[in-house]
Amino acid sequence: MRAEELDSAIKDKPSEPGVYIFRDDEVPIYIGKAVEIKDRLKSYKDPRTPRIGKMVQRADEIDYRTTDDEKEALLLEANLIKKFQPKYNIRLKDSKSYPVIQITDHEYPAIEATRDPDEEATVFGPFTEMGRVENAIKAIRDLYGIRGCSDRKFAGRDRPCLDYQMGICSAPCVGYVERDEYIEQVKKAKEFFRSDSSKLLERITEQMNQAAEEKRFERAGTLRDYRDDLENLRGNKNFRDTGIKHVLAVNQGLDRIGMVLLEKNTIKNKRFYRLNEQAESSLEALEAFIKQFYASDSLPERIVTEKQINDSEILEWLETEGVSTGEPEDGRERILMESAAEASKMSENLKMSKLGETLGIELERMECFDVSHTGGTDVVGSNVVFVDDEPVKSDYRRKKLVEENDDYENMYRLVKWRAKRAKEGRDDREDPDLVLIDGGKGQLKAASRAMKDVGWSRPVLAIVKPDDEILGSRKNPGINDETRQVLSAIRDEAHRFAINYHTSRRDSIDSVLEEIDGLGPETRKKLMKRFTLEDLENASRADIKTVDGIGDRLADRIKQLFD
Repeated sequence: MRAEELDSAIKDKPSEPGVYIFRDDEVPIYIGKAVEIKDRLKSYKDPRTPRIGKMVQRADEIDYRTTDDEKEALLLEANLIKKFQPKYNIRLKDSKSYPVIQITDHEYPAIEATRDPDEEATVFGPFTEMGRVENAIKAIRDLYGIRGCSDRKFAGRDRPCLDYQMGICSAPCVGYVERDEYIEQVKKAKEFFRSDSSKLLERITEQMNQAAEEKRFERAGTLRDYRDDLENLRGNKNFRDTGIKHVLAVNQGLDRIGMVLLEKNTIKNKRFYRLNEQAESSLEALEAFIKQFYASDSLPERIVTEKQINDSEILEWLETEGVSTGEPEDGRERILMESAAEASKMSENLKMSKLGETLGIELERMECFDVSHTGGTDVVGSNVVFVDDEPVKSDYRRKKLVEENDDYENMYRLVKWRAKRAKEGRDDREDPDLVLIDGGKGQLKAASRAMKDVGWSRPVLAIVKPDDEILGSRKNPGINDETRQVLSAIRDEAHRFAINYHTSRRDSIDSVLEEIDGLGPETRKKLMKRFTLEDLENASRADIKTVDGIGDRLADRIKQLFD
């Protein structure tokens, strides 16, 4: 883009807060945020770095999106960088998007929190913390009766689910509310998120006071919490008192961030994070990290950096969130900064890096899959993630699988589920550099077939007990005992996660069935083999009576428990 083309592109841009997108043949190559879009774009006439100068030359179009304020622009910028991964932005590898609230495009819309909104949905946000978003949605559902279930669960029901009994859904699935009335409630919820929050907050306060006068103190307390959650949704808290401090340092290569995490002055963790490429300066690296890292991690009470952050939007955002920032203030913080600098060099001794060298790949992120069941019942799959030798539990996933005693087919289904979500862009996690399967040749072949059928190409290995033999698709790689340890560790974690899910499903139905008079342990076991808790809730009396030992009266008692 030549100088005169840049001038022409800037002319029609607004003097409002928002994000701007430099495109090359419609592909985003750089995304930024600004208090005034037009004013910020003028600065690109004199690019601040050679990399940005090259970006401007390549761009042939500038797009933009306005926002309500600078903070929303900052969060939207981080989300768009995560989504499009533009070539000239410094990005934190394995970062997440900030959560948004979406109201789906459906005859009876649902409200839900997501990091990957549907294109057709009405979307509000982004917001800083998922916990706040989930609390706000709970409040909205209680006050307006909007459903939170998936379209699949909504379709084909003949009676309402537990959400209706809990008072957080008006049960449009079974016609307990007229569509016009339901849509009017959805409209009121949208008005709250768009601009008019005062009316709802006043209504909640009135209901809270009335409940207190009527000595319904539990309801009054719930309404008070709703009011606080909705007021704080956009982060208007003035202080934090968590006792958590993050100390950040940048390595000499300007592509790693070291962190020391303290809780009440005790060091809890030390690790490093990778950027996608070398930054131009330590400040650029730190600012890119802060914007993107805290999309998936709660903000601490204080962030200590080796240099003072000078991005005014970041500073204002952190201030409104009650987070203090700055360079080390005393001797202890300076020592911690040295420790963070050492953490930024940790990659030199990683087992995954050494394993990657053996395999001839750059290995930073690995996913492992395992299947667990009892004789073909309560079949579940686990999908766990390690990054740089460490588990990333926020990225763990689990899935209920088909009730059959076929480990190969269930491994195929589990891996195909992950691969399909990745190919369709419905999984907000990064693709792994390596896939590990807990099992032998049969499971390995099933996983490879699933990936091939979907067209998701990833290196894949399997690990076999009891000797932890490593199997490859074509030949078995020569992996030494030291690097093999990280494969054993992630396999053990996948197995633990699968077993815990399997046990929780089995125990949850067991504890419910124990409440039914006249249902002995043998018949209870037969029910547990035949149904999951969700299946039993939706089963008819005729279905329940197919279990040996259950007649009309016992079937009635079981249904009454769920009704």
